[in-house]
Amino acid sequence: MLTDGLSAEREQGITIDVAYRYFATPKRKFIMADCPGHEQYTRNMVTGSSTANAAIILIDARHGVLAQTKRHTHILGLLGIPHLIVAVNKMDLVDYDQATFEAIRSEMDEYCAKQGIKDLICTPMSALTGDMVTIRGENMDWYEGNTLLETLESLSVLDDLDEKPFRMPVQLVNRPQTEDLPDYRGFMGTIASGTVKVG
Repeated sequence: MLTDGLSAEREQGITIDVAYRYFATPKRKFIMADCPGHEQYTRNMVTGSSTANAAIILIDARHGVLAQTKRHTHILGLLGIPHLIVAVNKMDLVDYDQATFEAIRSEMDEYCAKQGIKDLICTPMSALTGDMVTIRGENMDWYEGNTLLETLESLSVLDDLDEKPFRMPVQLVNRPQTEDLPDYRGFMGTIASGTVKVG
């Protein structure tokens, strides 16, 4: 409800359009794109996800992995989103049952492996109580991983660009045509991804 700006979204209890929210922690600034999960609005989900550095797939612990969960995961893989976080929410409604979480994690691990998605983190949480969202809480002491916020703060974003192919949009071509350098051309721009070295 925090990001549902359209009255139809609030009335139907679903997200229709992408809503952007900005927030910061002492470690990092974030732009959150709340994308629709309903099949009818998959196009809007793609629009909101296309430039993301990471994606959070929100799964209701009561219902587990649905067809739409797999569809969105597949699309995120096609978009090349480098980090995928599976947030298994509403753990309070399944009595914080570890077996329920492990079954969902196992199914998502298997599905993501088939899709070629390598960076997958699964986190149990309860948005209602705040457990494992920003604080550890006391209800899931069986889970040893980070909270959702800690995971987001620890993701490598800039380093990912170094591993991608070299891309530098050329903003200016310098041709001084001096006696020393009659055929010299210097290309100026900002490196968008990859690395380059002399040699």
